[in-house]
Amino acid sequence: MQQRFPKLLILLALGIFLYTRLTTDVILYYINERFVLLTLLAAVGLLLLGLSYYRLPHPDHDHGHDHTMRWWGLVIVALPAILGLMVPPQPLGAGAMGNRDVSALASVPVPSDRDAMGLPPGERNILDWLIAFQRQQNPAAFDGDEANVIGFVFRNNLFAADTFMISRYIISCCVADATPIGLIVQWPETAALPDDQWVQVKGTFAVGTFNNMEIPILRATSITAVAPPAQPYLYR
Repeated sequence: MQQRFPKLLILLALGIFLYTRLTTDVILYYINERFVLLTLLAAVGLLLLGLSYYRLPHPDHDHGHDHTMRWWGLVIVALPAILGLMVPPQPLGAGAMGNRDVSALASVPVPSDRDAMGLPPGERNILDWLIAFQRQQNPAAFDGDEANVIGFVFRNNLFAADTFMISRYIISCCVADATPIGLIVQWPETAALPDDQWVQVKGTFAVGTFNNMEIPILRATSITAVAPPAQPYLYR
């Protein structure tokens, strides 16, 4: 039982760690929502496996270096829970965009189950608008279209004093394949917006120039600071 007890604790800790991330929706900071059920099954499996070390007779055998290797294995297995508790959970934001190429008209994959052009303009998110821009190459076609989108503030040296990008990340599987996307926003009070602040932007599109390209630019009529949504990423 002496050797089984650490294994029991680590497996239970991992199972509880995953379960708490699921119940608080924090798991969506890391993975696509379609993998939530698999994560729940993994949490239940870890809990059951941990309890099995308590319920079932497992004789312990110590054989020199095997004992050392066993402890190293326990430490490695425990690392996800240790790091998860040490690092506050938060979605990817502007800080992760610093060393990436930023494009005002990023080419994005079109989800097979989503018809961006069929959505009312006021219901489109950032990904929907970019899909619509891809399908209609004339930027003037969107003049006067109203938008109501949520994302975080991003700026670098490409942006004029009154412009910024309202951004989100799109993911396929998890944050390892995350890609930043965004819309260019024009707003006279841009300087007052902190980088990485989540905002809701309402306004209308008009043709403008960004980085020597003519594109639809969202001229904001109102900008409101908001909390990050429960699902911070958009899915492709």
